[in-house]
Amino acid sequence: MKISFVQKPTCHICLSNSIDEEYKKIIEKLLAIGIQPTGNKTADKAKLRQYEMQQLKIALGANGKGEVNKADYLTISAKEIETMKDNLKINAEEEKLVENINEDFTGRTKKAMLNRFFIEKKKIIEE
Repeated sequence: MKISFVQKPTCHICLSNSIDEEYKKIIEKLLAIGIQPTGNKTADKAKLRQYEMQQLKIALGANGKGEVNKADYLTISAKEIETMKDNLKINAEEEKLVENINEDFTGRTKKAMLNRFFIEKKKIIEE
């Protein structure tokens, strides 16, 4: 009778001095959230950034008024967080304005108001 052992896959990551400090932090954070590092800094940083962006969107909420601790995000700068907050606030205000137009106006007036809104928005974006 032959006995065989089942081995579980393991991941050993060396955190020696040959890996830079930023990558060490990336690996530690990935392991803390349950994501297995690949050994490739660029790929691991992208994985962490994707996770952190999802968490940031949840923390800020749909209107951008949520509070976040910038130190919790390794791959997202404070400027990016502020930009995302501003964009979410603007989007929430625009949605409210369109909703108000839809409720307060009908027919041609409603169509004209919405066209005007989107034309002005396009001008702002192009600037």
